[in-house]
Amino acid sequence: MSIDDKVIALHVRHAFAKSPLDITELNVSCHQGCVELNGKVTRPRNYPGAKELNLSRELETLTPLARTPHGVTSVYADRVRVMG
Repeated sequence: MSIDDKVIALHVRHAFAKSPLDITELNVSCHQGCVELNGKVTRPRNYPGAKELNLSRELETLTPLARTPHGVTSVYADRVRVMG
């Protein structure tokens, strides 16, 4: 993984951290501008309205955020499991 890829993955992870989802078990990797998301996202703890939060819809809104950092060519999120 090049330094640019590491920076892209860091920017994507930082953008995801602003969401209410628990992404502690989500792995963000990048290779030549292709961002790959692996792992699982879960319902957040101690978040107001967590029971009403639609996890799948929230993940769908996060995927376009992964495309925003400069240098991203594509995003693959088909290996992410939604637990909750």
